[in-house]
Amino acid sequence: MHHRLLLFTLLASFNFLASPLRAQSISGNLNAGASGASLGYGNVDIYRGDKLIASVLTDASGNFNVRLDTGLYRCVVSYDGYVSSTRTVRVKADEKVDFAVAVSTDASKGKPRTAESKVMAGYAASLPVYGHRELSSTTDLAERNTSWPGTFNTRTTGVAEGVLTAGEVNDFAKWQQWTDLSANALSSLRKAWGIAPAGRYTLDLQTPQGLPLANASVQLRRADGTVLYRARTDNTGKAELWTTLDAADTAASGSLRLEVEYGGHFIRVSDAQPFTKAVNRVVLDVACGPSNAVDVAFVVDATGSMQDEIDFLKAEMNDIIYQGKRIGDQLDFRFANVFYRDAGPGEQYTTRSMDFTRVLSTAVNFISEQRADGGGDTPEAVEIALDSAINGLAWSSEARARILFLMLDAGPHLTPAVKQRMRELAAAAAAKGIRIVPVAASGMDKGTEYLLRSLALATNGTYTFLTDHSGVGNPHLAPSTDAYQVESLNSLLVQILKGFTYMPDCQQQLPELALDYPDSSVTAPLAADSALAVPEGGPAHGTFTWHYWPNPTTGLIHITVDGPIPELYVTDLGGKVLQVVNGLAADRTAQVDLGAYATGIYLIRYPYGNTWISGKVVLQRG
Repeated sequence: MHHRLLLFTLLASFNFLASPLRAQSISGNLNAGASGASLGYGNVDIYRGDKLIASVLTDASGNFNVRLDTGLYRCVVSYDGYVSSTRTVRVKADEKVDFAVAVSTDASKGKPRTAESKVMAGYAASLPVYGHRELSSTTDLAERNTSWPGTFNTRTTGVAEGVLTAGEVNDFAKWQQWTDLSANALSSLRKAWGIAPAGRYTLDLQTPQGLPLANASVQLRRADGTVLYRARTDNTGKAELWTTLDAADTAASGSLRLEVEYGGHFIRVSDAQPFTKAVNRVVLDVACGPSNAVDVAFVVDATGSMQDEIDFLKAEMNDIIYQGKRIGDQLDFRFANVFYRDAGPGEQYTTRSMDFTRVLSTAVNFISEQRADGGGDTPEAVEIALDSAINGLAWSSEARARILFLMLDAGPHLTPAVKQRMRELAAAAAAKGIRIVPVAASGMDKGTEYLLRSLALATNGTYTFLTDHSGVGNPHLAPSTDAYQVESLNSLLVQILKGFTYMPDCQQQLPELALDYPDSSVTAPLAADSALAVPEGGPAHGTFTWHYWPNPTTGLIHITVDGPIPELYVTDLGGKVLQVVNGLAADRTAQVDLGAYATGIYLIRYPYGNTWISGKVVLQRG
């Protein structure tokens, strides 16, 4: 009997130890107390003592859920125009806490502070009024898809959600194509704008455990100490630097060095290699602890033709931030806005700015107050708006990511002073680690497309653009590229937010990302007119498949294909090409070593028609 009792006790103990401990939670609802109306996308902050340990948004119905360990917490809810509310909650199990907040009686509450910025002294005040000037154009290299496959969720009244369609061209992902385009088909535009990022140097900064180090300050210097460029590492540990942004200059040659500063530690790469030869990999033995701060700013052209895009932000910004923020409860987002028109007589304002706030509803209410008006001639005060955003907003010095979405349909005035100022602003943004993500609207010309893609490259960003597939607004310019994928603008911006902010934790665990990519086997249709080679005697159309394993991996990946594939790309989530696997033969196994890269999610991609066919790989280094 004693033996049976002892056996039962041991088995019970084993089962208890073997079962994973389940984290507890605080969940509830945020509503307007008097009316009971749900307050969607409100801020819910969880503190342990004075330390912020979790920050989430309520969903569209005002509901929230935060998983926590047992203990005592302070829960603070905030919503623009309402009095913040605080509760102390002792978490023993899954706790339910609802918040009913009252409308603020302070007349200043709920009204975002808007300030009409003054034109920069001695600069914009001296700008003459310019008429519209057409830049030379090039033949579009991309063919537009003839149909948009999405199903739209439209309201019976108000602005339709998810309607605007968009694509992305990340020139880091197609580096050779971009260098060819800018040197040939777009060469006249390069000369016109006087900007051309050249002499690319890439730094990859990791810990000895293979964790990326974000927000490290990096300088590219000549042998005599002259600083050529400044940048900061991104959430993947990479920094992109250039020997020049001036199209009139040639890329610096000779021995250059990289200097890296992170958390009081300094390291020098004496013989830095240009990207054409190698990525400069540096290992720094520092304690793990990535920042959770993320700054997001929207800089929006508010001239008359931009009302559709402003309506989109009013309808969609809540959901974009909500979806982007769901990769981690610990991420601490802040939001800012700059709306701009043009400098000169007849304009109501040049810029209106709202500095960074943690309260999403404050940022959205600021956007809701804006209307598109004014303009007339095509060029607008883009450089003044970027200066207000880059140098006027209070960007966090500790953030893991700083993202500036620039929504516009026209470029700045084409003058020597403005062209020089655009180069200066791009360099200033790069030095602060601000990644510019242009969103090109209808009415864009080839010259502005070139300028925006150059800004994205100079700041480690990416270029996005609206397409005609939604049927909304005026015709949209297709970019000069070979292939791009059409999706809703909402989904694309969420994807960019996730790709620019996700990082592994100190235990090498990666946040859950809702990526619609397979993780072991990729099968895609093969059209009869496909340029993809098929095995001799095989079908002219059907499908082609590649398999890869193991996944997750600690470095080595095996890839097999059922038909020859000329080039298979390995990229990071931002789209940067890390490896090219050439000439994959049918029924042969190729090996790809990811062991030099930081812990993260990587994509295996094949360009096909107007899209990319992709699979994902999780790299976890011990």
